Amino acid sequence: MQVCKLFLKILKKNKFMFILYFCIFTLICIFMIKGQNTSMNYQEQKIVAAIAIEEESEEADAFLTFLESYIERVELQGGQSVSDALFWDDIDLYIYLPSDFYEKIILGEEGIEYESSPDSLEAVAFLSTINSYLNTLRESVRLNLCSKEEAFTYTTKLFNDNTVTHIELTAKESTGKIRGVFDLAVYVVCALILSIVGIISFEMRTIDINRRLRISSYSTGKRNIMLAVCYLVFSVLFIGVIACIAILLFPNQISIRLLYYIINAIFFALIAVLMALFLSSLFKSDMAYSCLANALPLAIAFLCGCFISLELLPEGTKIFAHIFPQLYIVMANQYIQTTTSFNFIEYLKIIWPCFLFIFIFLGGSILITNHIAKSEN
Repeated sequence: MQVCKLFLKILKKNKFMFILYFCIFTLICIFMIKGQNTSMNYQEQKIVAAIAIEEESEEADAFLTFLESYIERVELQGGQSVSDALFWDDIDLYIYLPSDFYEKIILGEEGIEYESSPDSLEAVAFLSTINSYLNTLRESVRLNLCSKEEAFTYTTKLFNDNTVTHIELTAKESTGKIRGVFDLAVYVVCALILSIVGIISFEMRTIDINRRLRISSYSTGKRNIMLAVCYLVFSVLFIGVIACIAILLFPNQISIRLLYYIINAIFFALIAVLMALFLSSLFKSDMAYSCLANALPLAIAFLCGCFISLELLPEGTKIFAHIFPQLYIVMANQYIQTTTSFNFIEYLKIIWPCFLFIFIFLGGSILITNHIAKSEN
């Protein structure tokens, strides 16, 4: 109880700073999550393309009819070359139709010539659509699904009938925002715990408190265990507040997954406490530790996908991020969101490296603490 009272006394002494931290982190959660669109609306934008035809024909007209739905056809200005037009982004795509393009397509040859702007991802993607269209046309003729003369009409109708695609994102729609809150919580919990552990650890190293603890009935080991329990209880309470924020912001997305998110966050809180104790034991200067406690969680959060989806991060960044436990917690959140039936074994397969971090942080803290105690004696 002596250690717990001292813990609460130091918290009370620094309550203004903790309240400020709490408000800032809570506002970050609210604004970043609430600022995300609840639904995404896509507006199709036509590709600007220049088309050259060697010889007018029914096949060329039929192919242009298909392209009309996807491109905005323009003419090159004043004898401008194709390469210049692509370089200056006057056009996204250049298409050239030789007189015998249809015969070459039927024979499986490259019948159409293309040049696309390297800056236009839409043009590159559209070339894939054209290739799919031409492959469908060729196979329709080969399989006698239509005659050679009706191939363009048949294929264009087939593509137009499949233009509208209905996509259901059941797991993502029902829990995407909640997962976003708990991805942010990885950063919030880490930053807050590092700050609290630093303040209390260095406060307890002051001469008066240190002398009082030395003459108490608590050994250094018991004292550290009690402190760790206090940190963990504080973290669990804070995670409970984060869960309440998630419920208030997105009441329609609450499900059993919320419980899994909370358990995952509490598990990370244990790791964060041990990491903070380990890092604080490495520093003698509270100022140096404070700089680390402010900068490190933010840097790790960007590397591990707390702010940006893991799918959008470069492969090199994701490989490097494996040296931080935060990555596995974010991956576990992703699993919780996307799985249709939670499987504890699958969850363990994702987070098992975190147990290595626990042993490293715990063992490192014990070794360093014992070394410091021996040197002081």
